Amino acid sequence: MTNTLYAITLLANLLWFCAAFRYFSFQHQSAAKLLAPRPTRQSPLFLTLTAFTRFLGGMNGAFALLSIVLLGVWLMGSPLFDHHVERGVLLAALGAAHFSQFIFNVPVLRNGERQNGAYWPVKSGPMLFIFTVDAVLAVVNFAMSLVFLLA
Repeated sequence: MTNTLYAITLLANLLWFCAAFRYFSFQHQSAAKLLAPRPTRQSPLFLTLTAFTRFLGGMNGAFALLSIVLLGVWLMGSPLFDHHVERGVLLAALGAAHFSQFIFNVPVLRNGERQNGAYWPVKSGPMLFIFTVDAVLAVVNFAMSLVFLLA
């Protein structure tokens, strides 16, 4: 049963990180528009933000690659990362990746989101979806990590 849950968790990570990679890397202008209010989009800093979102895409791409490699290793039945402790550590690292993308939106949400052209909306739209999915996947990965570490 834990093997199946491991694979499902890796697949969920893969799908989410691939979606984030695609969005932030290849739809970087759309991502920047999500983050910057309309009046600030004429600023030269908006172009910097647009370019910067690709870095976020790159980080998500690296986690997508890790997820697909781990899933491939599991599918091949390789003994690599077959030990419960190894899987627990890897899932904790993936959980930390989701948690880091969730937790830094909490102050933005708590402080009232957009203020004087700064920050982004977290209570609605795509950022609410991103915020929620990263929270759920952080919990899932950490929970599965504990299952493996305590097994």
